Amino acid sequence: MKTAIEKQIVPNDYFHKISVIGGGLTGAFMMLLLKKSNLLNIHDLAWIKPKNNINTDLRTSFYNSKNLKLLKELNVLQNISEKNITLVKEIHVFGQNTVSPLIWKPSQNGIMGAIIQNNKILNLLNNQLKNIITYDSLVNNTKYDDFERHLYLKNKTCVRTNLVLSADGNNSNLRKLSSINTISKNTNHIAISGFLRQSKKHDFIAKQVFSKLGPIGLLPHSQQDIVNFVLSVNKNKAQKILASPNPENFICHELNNFFIDLNLTFSPLEQVENNNYKLSQWPLNLNLILNPTSNRIILLGDAAHSIHPLAGQGLNLSIEDCVSSINAIKNNIKFGSDLGDLNVMEYYKKERLPNTLAMTAITDFLFYGFTSDSEYLQSILSKGMKEINKSSFKNIFKKIAGSI
Repeated sequence: MKTAIEKQIVPNDYFHKISVIGGGLTGAFMMLLLKKSNLLNIHDLAWIKPKNNINTDLRTSFYNSKNLKLLKELNVLQNISEKNITLVKEIHVFGQNTVSPLIWKPSQNGIMGAIIQNNKILNLLNNQLKNIITYDSLVNNTKYDDFERHLYLKNKTCVRTNLVLSADGNNSNLRKLSSINTISKNTNHIAISGFLRQSKKHDFIAKQVFSKLGPIGLLPHSQQDIVNFVLSVNKNKAQKILASPNPENFICHELNNFFIDLNLTFSPLEQVENNNYKLSQWPLNLNLILNPTSNRIILLGDAAHSIHPLAGQGLNLSIEDCVSSINAIKNNIKFGSDLGDLNVMEYYKKERLPNTLAMTAITDFLFYGFTSDSEYLQSILSKGMKEINKSSFKNIFKKIAGSI
């Protein structure tokens, strides 16, 4: 008797040695690395993703110095204006009860990384991937055998492949279809992102603020008096903030009280780079995946790990996932092994899990510690930050973040 999967009508059947799922930044990075590696013929590659919609999202991401160098090596930045790349020279972390922040600086003269708008990078990546075979659809079902994995798409196409690199996001459908175990972490928080004007030049310093409202990241903008904020706030508080006529005023009030001793104030913005914008919001549903692989599948980016955005390291971890996947594939091709061989999965897990779990542990500690209602714990953490700032121990944080 045929299974439900085998009964599906799939008039179009294609084979590619490697298939990448996901049209976001991680999927595009993975596709470009594969293309530029010259490990396979370009027709051996497939990109499965929904059709791009027009997006005016102005959100940005932090690229640490190592991944910024990779972007340059891939020629991704050759057609982007310097004004669209905002360097980050230092990172300051403020606890609730301290004026003196924990300060991260590059080990030598240089930068910690750069802030770049997501859409600008994605457009540059897509421009280099126009000759990649693309299936504008979603994966509805999947099965595998000793030689291939079959991906059944919503548009009635079947893609057979030796290896799937899946970057289909935090709610990865392929992860669910493949029954990969996921530990969900309920933060009960929502992220709210937008732009504010500040009274002093930011001097290319990124700030992480652990306010009573919740963690607030302040990323420098190309205009020295503008910052891009990302607030993580309890769902109930988020609903009240977003329901108010001027949500930014509420956030500015919180920041102004927090920085009163530093004489730093913030005010709302209606336009950024002559564009009207609306606040972005999304639920912080975080997952821990202890085995980001399955039969002929490697999970990448948010599909493999979702950490709290307070560290600004989510995309950096995702790019490093892509690099590790390329290394695993190179290793197997070198020895003439099947691309879906278990050695590929083991190589990837061995190279990625320690770093991913370490970053997850640090961000969880900071998030749950600084959002605790315990004044005693807040006092301990703030005093601890002062001691860390005096010692070389803080360099461990920089190493894990890939900044040195």
